[in-house]
Amino acid sequence: MRGPLAAIMWALFLGCSWTWVIGMYFPVLLLRDYGLWGWVAFAVPNVVGAAAMGWVLKNPDASRRIVEKHRAACLAFSQITIAYQIYMVTAFTALIAWPIVIVVAFVFLFAGRGGSTRDGFIAAGVWAVSLIAFGYLQTRGWLWLDVGRSIHEAQLSRLDLLLFIPASLFGFALCPYLDLTFHRARQATDPATGRAAFTLGFGVVFFSMIVFSLAYAGALLWPYYVDRSMDVYLGVWHVFRWHLMIQAAFTIAVHWRSIDSLTCCYNTGRKLTLAGLAGILAIAALYRSFDGVFEIGPGQFISIPELVYRLFLLLYGTVFPAYVLLCMIPTYRQVSHKVKICVFAVAATLSYPLACVAFIANKSWWVVPIFVVMVIARIAVELLPMETRSDRVPQTD
Repeated sequence: MRGPLAAIMWALFLGCSWTWVIGMYFPVLLLRDYGLWGWVAFAVPNVVGAAAMGWVLKNPDASRRIVEKHRAACLAFSQITIAYQIYMVTAFTALIAWPIVIVVAFVFLFAGRGGSTRDGFIAAGVWAVSLIAFGYLQTRGWLWLDVGRSIHEAQLSRLDLLLFIPASLFGFALCPYLDLTFHRARQATDPATGRAAFTLGFGVVFFSMIVFSLAYAGALLWPYYVDRSMDVYLGVWHVFRWHLMIQAAFTIAVHWRSIDSLTCCYNTGRKLTLAGLAGILAIAALYRSFDGVFEIGPGQFISIPELVYRLFLLLYGTVFPAYVLLCMIPTYRQVSHKVKICVFAVAATLSYPLACVAFIANKSWWVVPIFVVMVIARIAVELLPMETRSDRVPQTD
């Protein structure tokens, strides 16, 4: 597809499909931990890294080759993403009736079974609802509260922020290449339309959503600012839950449909397993949240819902970008893909626990050994045995 209309429709689709529970809630934690600059360190790599995919993959064939070769990794990325959204919806919208959550999710799932124009109109509706919520909170004067104040009252130091920046760059620059919804958009557009769609989708649509997240983040930090009115906190929280539910429902729908398109079947058992797993995690998190927090160190505590949220989040900061770095980025020599997978498995196994220490236990210096592991792993991929003829034989499922 080509032309301005196609670019706008796919831009709306891309921007809303990328408005995950990361973009909707992570800014709240960043404002608390690092202040306003934490949001900047998150927003810039996120927008630029996602938009860059439309320029790096110069044509639809480049995208098709990636999906064909790395099919299993792309499927895993979408499956984990679905579980992540479901976890957040169940954990953070508990006061909203379950039937509403289910109905909204399936409306988007089945109503969106069409071409790019129909998907674009659905995405436009999703985006409009969030903008209406933005306007409502603005008229009540409940946006931008304590954003400036957070600069001076961040819980972590400037050094912690500096160590967060490379981790943010690593995750948001590489993760987009595993996203099946991105590949769907790139494969459906000619080079010029694709570049325009990715640029508008993330530079305008998605960027507006994370600005919204920043705007309400300070108001949701009521437990940390004791002079905040409870009415303000509850009002923002109620609007936030609806914003979260609708955007997450759209993301779940498009990823489910991407899995269906790639596997040529509905895989109901797999979906039910993922939904059940995320639901169990959410119920456990809610149950534990009423009777206290989890101690991560002397004098340091974290709520159970936030702990589970960060465990999901760190997959996108270590495991998935490690796969792109080690298995997808071309090497100077033709190295066996099996060898790459083995190196990736070792690197991911080592880096994920280190990331947990760095970003859950707040020992930010542990970021350094993560990048040491990644550098050594990349060097190993370049130096290990070259690809043999048997490795080039296409495999059938």
